[in-house]
Amino acid sequence: MPFRRKSKADKAKQAVAEQVTDRTDDLVAALDAAKEALARASAAAGRKGAELGAELGKQASEAADKLMPERARQRRREAARKRNRRILAGAGVLTLLGVAASRLAGSKGKAEQGQPWQAGEPSGGWVAESGSDAGPAPSAEVTQLHGNGAGADAARTPPAN
Repeated sequence: MPFRRKSKADKAKQAVAEQVTDRTDDLVAALDAAKEALARASAAAGRKGAELGAELGKQASEAADKLMPERARQRRREAARKRNRRILAGAGVLTLLGVAASRLAGSKGKAEQGQPWQAGEPSGGWVAESGSDAGPAPSAEVTQLHGNGAGADAARTPPAN
């Protein structure tokens, strides 16, 4: 049996097997597509159900508030307290950050900051001005200026000596 010719029956079996394989592949692809569609539909239904549940809960809460106004006031007060606590905590944190930043930014030495005192002086660094005369120097002249301030004016030039 070195060479066996395929009979018509063998050829028919092979053709049927190929058709079955092709159909099986098509069915598997269709099944996968159906699974995906079901998953999407289920997720959408879950979201819609959650939205409807939240809406129903809100309506039930509003109805209860109408029946029990004191409960509604208490709930609003508690929400306001929580909100105020959060705002206060945030302001405290911002204040602490500002203080820390100013401390870090202001860490230069006193001499570098341009302060008029010196760190090692016993009098605090302030130096009294030494001058016996409290008025202007005796050789200073005061010139009265007249005019409206526009252009060169003869009244603005100091008198010649």
